[in-house]
Amino acid sequence: MDLASELATLRNMVDATRQLAHFGLKKLEGKTQAELQTRFEVNGRKLNSVYWLVAHMAWAQSNLILRSTGGPNPELPWMKLFALGKPAEEGENSGISYEEIYAGFKKVHQLSMDHLASLDPASIDAENKLNWEVLGGKTMRNTIMHHIRHENNHIGQLLWLVNFHGARTI
Repeated sequence: MDLASELATLRNMVDATRQLAHFGLKKLEGKTQAELQTRFEVNGRKLNSVYWLVAHMAWAQSNLILRSTGGPNPELPWMKLFALGKPAEEGENSGISYEEIYAGFKKVHQLSMDHLASLDPASIDAENKLNWEVLGGKTMRNTIMHHIRHENNHIGQLLWLVNFHGARTI
């Protein structure tokens, strides 16, 4: 596959993945912030909340798509509270409204889609700007592919939470 087609396919997968997140989130419309911050417990382990997952997916897309490929900064200072390894309580107790988190989630995605559309296809073979090694390499292709995998993992969690909140996903 030529690089332009490959980049277009990756971009389409990034968008299709996010559409699945929106499918789940739509099922939760009308829930309060307190409900969206509920951390259900399974076998003695607290799960992440919907609120945390949405914020974390925004942080991850900003890093794995925008920062790793030299894209624009979405200027959302709250994202650092939802970074890898940060305690869930730190972000959830920050006072940031779910509406602001969700607006940022959408903003990061739109910036990512616009940036991927403008990216030189040959650049996906270049080393990513964060020097992160994922999928056995440091290319921009690897960080884009890892983003797709990462977001799908969290969407699986999100869809379980949708069910725990009493909504059906099928």
